[in-house]
Amino acid sequence: MKLADLTNKLRYWDNRFAQFLTRHTYILFFEIILVIIFIFAFVNALKIIDLGFDAAHDDILQQLLVTQSVNSLLIVILFLFNSFWMLYIFNQMGRLRGLLKNIDYNLGKRRNDRKADND
Repeated sequence: MKLADLTNKLRYWDNRFAQFLTRHTYILFFEIILVIIFIFAFVNALKIIDLGFDAAHDDILQQLLVTQSVNSLLIVILFLFNSFWMLYIFNQMGRLRGLLKNIDYNLGKRRNDRKADND
């Protein structure tokens, strides 16, 4: 095996291992954190909605505070959904980049094999 082939193989396996770590460690870590935050916000939203039913209907201040809390929690939950979507997009971009690198590696290997056969 030539030195160039060995270094190409090492580069290929290093790239594959880095893809595996990125895909299964970092993305999963951020997904777990986002799920924990989402669960906390959802439980908090349920408590605030429950407090809204207990608020006096003739007290305007309590009704305004409950409405403001519910609206704030909806914004937080929408931001969390946006974070999930962005994480999904970044994950897909990483997979696409890895796929293109693999295609480039295989095409480069074929070109090198054809050059060696012609020489």
